[in-house]
Amino acid sequence: MTKKDLYELFWMKKNINRLEEKLLELENKATQITTQLSKEPKGTNSVEDKLGETVSKIVDLQNEINDQLKIYYKKVRYIEKAIEKLPPREALLIRLRYLDQKRWEEICVEMNYSWRQIHYIHAEALKMLA
Repeated sequence: MTKKDLYELFWMKKNINRLEEKLLELENKATQITTQLSKEPKGTNSVEDKLGETVSKIVDLQNEINDQLKIYYKKVRYIEKAIEKLPPREALLIRLRYLDQKRWEEICVEMNYSWRQIHYIHAEALKMLA
């Protein structure tokens, strides 16, 4: 595992949140469309066609989003499992730096180590992850 993988973890989690929100929007939209169309006069096939097309589009989008989510979840699980194998101090440092996107100064203060010590611990953690 590389620093690049760790930096990507932060953005993957952001993308997961965005995609999950998009799924909720689609589900809400499907509910609204069904409610609106059910209030229209009965007996016209255009309403059923419109509903069918809309539901089909929503299902296709949901499937695409779910496929993307599966890929992200798999990558996130891989990286997080690797971090969990680290000793607690190293795991905390990696989480603070790459997941919380904290600056080195903030990490030094939070962990109560000097700048040099933090960079040494960081280098050792990266070696353990490699």
